[in-house]
Amino acid sequence: MNGIRTRSETAFATAYRYTSDPLASFANGMVHDARFAEDAVQQAFLELVQSAPTIKGDGRSLRAWLFRSVRFTCLDELRRRSRRPEQLSAEVPEVGVEPDLPPGFDVDPDLSAAMVQLTPHQRTILVLKHVVGMDGNEIAEVVGGNRVAVYASGRRAEQRLRALLDGTTGDGG
Repeated sequence: MNGIRTRSETAFATAYRYTSDPLASFANGMVHDARFAEDAVQQAFLELVQSAPTIKGDGRSLRAWLFRSVRFTCLDELRRRSRRPEQLSAEVPEVGVEPDLPPGFDVDPDLSAAMVQLTPHQRTILVLKHVVGMDGNEIAEVVGGNRVAVYASGRRAEQRLRALLDGTTGDGG
C-alpha cells in the first residue's frame, strides 16, 4: 500500500494486474456494456493516481476503494441512461465480432434480461458475490453498510432473480 501512496509505477501495475479483470466483470455486470466496463476500470485507476497519497488502509482497503469507484461510475452511467435512453437504429451494421467480455461473465440472454430488471443495488451485490467472489464483509465495504444487511439484501436479490428467471412475480426489493 505504501507503493500506491508514493505513486510507484510498479505498485500501480501490480494493483491493476490483480484487480482489473474482477473490476471489469463487476462493471459489465452492472451496465451490460463491455466497452463501458473497460472505461470504468480506467477511470477508477485515474482516480486512484490522483488520490493515492490520501488512501488509507491495506491492500484489502485498496481493493474496496477501487470497487467503490467503479460502482459510482456505473451508477452514474445507469442514471444517465435512464434519463436519456439510447435508441437503437436498424441501420447499425453488424460487424460479426462479439465484444471481449471479462472472464467469468455469463452472457446467458435470460440471465441478462432478468439482471436488468433488478435494482442497481441488487445487481451490485449479486455481481460482487457471484462473479467477483467477494464475501459479505468485502461487499459491505464496497456498498457501505454491514455484513448482515448485505446478506439480507443479497438473499432478497437472489429470490427476485430466481422469480424473474422462473417467470413468476418476485417483489423482494
